[in-house]
Amino acid sequence: MTNSFPTETPGDEPIVITKDEANSRHVDDLIKRQMSLRGEGITTEPVRRWYYQNWLLFMFVGALFALGAWLLLEPMFDDFHITQGKIEAINLDEALPPIPADEFGDVSGQGWITVRGQKVWLFPVVEGMQKGRAGGVINPASLRVGQEVSVLTRYYSGGREDIAIAHYIDPHPPVPARGKALKPLRDQSQTTNTAHLLWFPTVAGMIGLGIGATDGIICRLPRRALLGGLIGLLVGAVGGLFTSALADVAYALLNTAARHQQVSDASAVRALGFLMQMIARMFAWTLAGMAMGLGQGIALRSKRLLAYGFLGGVIGGLLGGLLFDPINLMLGEDRVGGDISRLVGFAVIGAAVGAMIGIVELLTRDAWLRMTEGPLAGKEFLIFRDTMNIGASPKSEIYLFNDPGVAATHAQLRVIGDETEITARDRVHPLMVNQNVVKNARLRHGDKITIGSTSFVFEQRQR
Repeated sequence: MTNSFPTETPGDEPIVITKDEANSRHVDDLIKRQMSLRGEGITTEPVRRWYYQNWLLFMFVGALFALGAWLLLEPMFDDFHITQGKIEAINLDEALPPIPADEFGDVSGQGWITVRGQKVWLFPVVEGMQKGRAGGVINPASLRVGQEVSVLTRYYSGGREDIAIAHYIDPHPPVPARGKALKPLRDQSQTTNTAHLLWFPTVAGMIGLGIGATDGIICRLPRRALLGGLIGLLVGAVGGLFTSALADVAYALLNTAARHQQVSDASAVRALGFLMQMIARMFAWTLAGMAMGLGQGIALRSKRLLAYGFLGGVIGGLLGGLLFDPINLMLGEDRVGGDISRLVGFAVIGAAVGAMIGIVELLTRDAWLRMTEGPLAGKEFLIFRDTMNIGASPKSEIYLFNDPGVAATHAQLRVIGDETEITARDRVHPLMVNQNVVKNARLRHGDKITIGSTSFVFEQRQR
C-alpha cells in the first residue's frame, strides 16, 4: 500500500520577497536584533571619549592659536604711548588750536608740557595713574619743571602737524624710564599703526593655522597637518586682510557714534552707546571669521568641510566679537590699556570660532564612522567625500596606523544618494561587517566595521 502526502496545502501561495523589501531597514533591524539575542554583533554601547569631539578640539586649538596671535602682536601695540622723564617746560595757559574734524576728529587740549624734547598737550581732564590703573583727576597746576613724570598719550599723526595729548600722568613713577618710555612717541605710533593693520590678518591666520592642522595632527598625518595648517594660515591671513578694510570702515563709523553716546550724562544713552560699540566689534569680527575655518576644506577638497568652516567661522566671529566689550567691562573700567581684555577677548573669539565650526559639523553631518577599538577610540571620522579610502597608507582619508592587520588600501567607502556602501579592496586582509567577512556591504546605522584590530560603528543622521 502506498502512502501519499500532499506537498502543498490547498490554498497556499508562494511567498514572494522583492529586492527592495529584502534590503529594507526593517529587515536589517530584525537581523541585528536576532544577532544580539545570540550574543553576536553589538551588545554594548561603544566607548566614547569626550576629548576627541571635534567641537572641543577646535575650541581649544582656536583659543590657543588666538593667544599665539596676541603674543605676536601685543608687544607692538599700545592703547597709549608712553614717555617718561623730567618736565623740561610747562605752559598751562595755552589751548590747543582748533583742528579740522576731518584730520583727527574730536581732539582738544588745554596747556602743555615738554618731556624728552616732545611737546605733550594736556587733555582737559587728565587722570592720575598708579600700577596700571586710573587714580583720580590730576591738577596740572601741581606739576613742576624738573619733576620726573610718566605720561600716557594719544598720538595723532597725518595732519598738518603731529599732536600728542596726555590722558594719564603718574607724578611719581616707581621705576626709572626704560623700554618704550625711552622711544620717541612718533616711532611708537608708527609701530602701533603697523600692529593695527596686522590684527585681523594675524588673528585670522593663526586660528586658521591651528584649526586647519588639528585633524592631521590627531590622525598622525604630518602631510595633512602641514597642508591644512599652511592653507588655513594663508586663507585666514589673506581673508583677514581683505575683510579688515571693510571692517575698519564699519567699525570706525559705529564706534564714533558709540563714543558720543557714552560720554552722555544720561545712563540710558550711555547704555545705548555701549550696545553700539558691541555691535560695531561684532560686525568686524564676523567679517574676519569668514576666512578662519576654510583651510581644512580647501586642503581636503571637500565642499562639506568648506561649508562647515565658513558657517562656523561666521557664527563664531559674531559671538566672539559680541562678547569682547562685556569682557573688557568685567575686567574693570579703571584699567589703563586693553592688553588683558584683548588677551581674553581674542581667546574667546578663537574658542568661539573653533567650537562653532565643530558644532555646525555636528548638527549638519550626514554620516560618519566612530572608532570604538583602536588608537583613536572615541574619535569620529566624518564621511566628507563621495569616495573615501580606509587603510594603512597615509594617503587614505581614514588612516589606520600601527596595525599590521590593515592593508595599504583596505576598504573604500562610497556614498550613493542617501546610502553608504563599503567595499573590500584587499584580497589578503579581511573586511568584517557585524562580525561577518564581506566583499561589499550597504551600511546601516549601528553597523560594526572591523579592519585589522580596529573597529568602527557606522552612524548617520536619523531623518
